[in-house]
Amino acid sequence: MGIFKQKPTHKSITCPSCGCSQDVALTAQSVVCKHCNVSIKVGDQKISQYAANVSLETCGALQIDKKGALVVQKRVVAAELSLKGSLKGNTIIYELAHIASTGQMAGDLKARLLQVDDGAILKGYFEIIPANGPALPSAPATPGHKTLAHATA
Repeated sequence: MGIFKQKPTHKSITCPSCGCSQDVALTAQSVVCKHCNVSIKVGDQKISQYAANVSLETCGALQIDKKGALVVQKRVVAAELSLKGSLKGNTIIYELAHIASTGQMAGDLKARLLQVDDGAILKGYFEIIPANGPALPSAPATPGHKTLAHATA
């Protein structure tokens, strides 16, 4: 052992499709899950304008800027969420979901941590996942079981 510590070269990710964990290089942008053979986006995603997708799944962070808008048909899965614009669709966040005062969320949300600033507009079913819960939570609640929450300044 020397005086200098080596910088980490790998990180652990969880597959959004099957929930299996694996180590990947820090520089990787995408990998194939060793368990289910699904392509996994590893890098962070940034939305700064309107975008419509069938789904958006990443092991990195998702940032939606103030002028950004994301609409998904199936689901959004990410490690972290920073929402300053608008998001419409069911969402699963493994760690912190932060909804800023300018953020608008319509859809069901499951997250381990939820931070909502005054002024944010929320519409949907929201669930906090226990820290010792499963790595891949089940799909959000079905439509018709929604609650309405508004945070105002």
